[in-house]
Amino acid sequence: MSDGRDDREREEDPEELADEPLVAVFEAPDEQTATMVRDFLQEQGVEATAVPIQIAWFSTVETMHHGYWGKVEVLGKDAPRARELVRDFLAARPEPSRPDEERT
Repeated sequence: MSDGRDDREREEDPEELADEPLVAVFEAPDEQTATMVRDFLQEQGVEATAVPIQIAWFSTVETMHHGYWGKVEVLGKDAPRARELVRDFLAARPEPSRPDEERT
């Protein structure tokens, strides 16, 4: 039965998104890495958030206990694409600068 909306509109329904679980797609070793990965995913059209596992006053203890700073989480429907994007992001290497390029 159709309600007159196409599939894309149905996916963006705020009520349906409220029921969508968040899924961890990356365990970040530190806050800076989590922020870079989160920002990259958002630039690619995937809503993402960085979630620390830290406890106030015990941040180092929790990081040592878990082995990472926190997680980057996305909506469950975006998890497969987000994992692929994170894998590509982490595998990327900067291109060496060419001598003919001006530095600013």
